[in-house]
Amino acid sequence: MDHRVSEPPALHPLPEPVAWRLDMTPRERSCFRHTVERLIALGYGSTYDAIVRSFEPYQALLQEVTGFVARSHGGRDCAAVKILDVACGTGTVALELARLGYSVVGLDVVGPLVRIARDRGASAPAARPEFQELDVASDPVPGAGTYDVLVSMHTLYWHPDPLGLLHGCRRALKPGGHAVFLTYSRPARVLRTFREIRAREGTGAAFRSLRWLVPTAAFELFRDYEPRYMGQDEFHRALKSAGFEVLEARRTFLAEISLLAWVRANAGEPQRSS
Repeated sequence: MDHRVSEPPALHPLPEPVAWRLDMTPRERSCFRHTVERLIALGYGSTYDAIVRSFEPYQALLQEVTGFVARSHGGRDCAAVKILDVACGTGTVALELARLGYSVVGLDVVGPLVRIARDRGASAPAARPEFQELDVASDPVPGAGTYDVLVSMHTLYWHPDPLGLLHGCRRALKPGGHAVFLTYSRPARVLRTFREIRAREGTGAAFRSLRWLVPTAAFELFRDYEPRYMGQDEFHRALKSAGFEVLEARRTFLAEISLLAWVRANAGEPQRSS
């Protein structure tokens, strides 16, 4: 047997973009990670509507939300009700509300998702929502103080300034306007959630839940953020500190991983605590 140490294979130079990434400054690395996260969000957002379109638990959640929206305007003509969808993504909720006849504006911080939402809205047969790229927590909202109803689904757990977001939502609403907020109370762990659904609803429902759980869990792995999962007490305290009165609350969605609160905006502008 030949015991000589063989020469290491010749190393080919890395492609320029990869070599550049290995020599990044902290600022460049942060920018690169932010870009990658946006690309991942774009890929996930582009397929999200296909994932949820025939996913019964999500469609049930959507009906739950639209039911609270209907209760919020007290039977007024839908066309006269202004709705703001905060963190609208690719526009799934906004388009459903527009289909029901509401006047809808959707906002999101990710420009590519807003462009997808606009393209989807342009081909919608119903009233077309308006979509804009901005962050409610830090940017002025066009028409602030004129919206009758606001919807924000699963935004607070990932937003870097959840209290700022809630205060921005409060400013967007009319005094006495209503909002529906949802936030995750815990991560959507695939195995844990699968087992819980199997125990509650059977094996078939548990396997069907993987349609949403697997891509969502994969997306979360690549996101560059610090998640904040609120319990019900913390969630309600945050809403009240932003000037909302909680009218009704419940646990919902897959194995009750989401907290839903239907709220009303109090009169006056609350003072943000430092």
